[in-house]
Amino acid sequence: MGTLLKAYVDAIKKGAVPCLENVVTTLAQRENSVAVQKAADRYSEQMAQRVRLPTDTLQELLDVHADCEREAIAMFMEHSFKDDKREFQKKLVDTIEKKKEDFLQQNEDASFKYCQAIMKQLSEPLKKSISEKTFSIHGGHDLYLKAKRKVELDYKLVPRKGVKANEILQNFLQSQTTIEESIVQLDTALNRGAMAIAVERAKKEAAEKEQEQLKQKEDEQRQKMEAQERSFNENLGQLEEKIKKERENFRVMLERMLKHYLQVQEELLNERFGKKSEELNKEINRLKKEIETAKKNDSLLISNAIEVAGKVLIVALPEIFKLFHEGKTVLNEKN
Repeated sequence: MGTLLKAYVDAIKKGAVPCLENVVTTLAQRENSVAVQKAADRYSEQMAQRVRLPTDTLQELLDVHADCEREAIAMFMEHSFKDDKREFQKKLVDTIEKKKEDFLQQNEDASFKYCQAIMKQLSEPLKKSISEKTFSIHGGHDLYLKAKRKVELDYKLVPRKGVKANEILQNFLQSQTTIEESIVQLDTALNRGAMAIAVERAKKEAAEKEQEQLKQKEDEQRQKMEAQERSFNENLGQLEEKIKKERENFRVMLERMLKHYLQVQEELLNERFGKKSEELNKEINRLKKEIETAKKNDSLLISNAIEVAGKVLIVALPEIFKLFHEGKTVLNEKN
């Protein structure tokens, strides 16, 4: 009211007779403009003091804004005058809104810059590994995923990254898409090759083991056959020796009998027993023929005995029996 009265008196001193309503309007515009400026300055001052950019979240900045705006509005209300149309209050709202948007942009810029620096630092080892083709091996995609996941986890652990934290992370992940696809394609190709090699190796190992097993069976079969063949030959050999010995003993016995008969015949002739001598002579001739026949038939008798024994032994010795049926008769070799 004092300001209004002073303005009215000043106008009269200048020789004018002002209309009170006009004086009030002029004064209101001047005072309200000053009130808007003071309130806006207070808002800017308080925001600068209370905000540390970047804020961790948007809400953190908006909460500070709300407090500072409340104080600015209170200051405007204290100094404003007859703002019936709320023209100056609207100016204050517009001014604070612009200042708020400016703080929001500063907050985003600070967050973006900070997050970019953090991501560059954390992703450097991954980029180095990619350039050195560390992941260009069988199983490289799994190694790459672990390395990328480490960057992501380490990044999330960094505090107060601000409102651009997720955007920078997504930008990083998107930048890795093409790289990851290349690693996947290479790893898939290497996996196919490795799988093919593994399958081929497994087949080869299986074939080798099968051959080893087959060779072992063949060796065992051969050893069994050789053992049975030795047994077969041993049996036939000893049988042949036995038969030869028996035939030899038989001939010796016949020759002894012949010798004895000849001695007896000679004694009978000396004693003039002619008839007895003739009978004995017949017996002597029979013995001579039997001895001669035995000599001629020895080989045949031995051969027949060996053949009979061989047939019996072949049935008792399975491996020799197989050879016999395959036409590889040992009897022929023996004979």
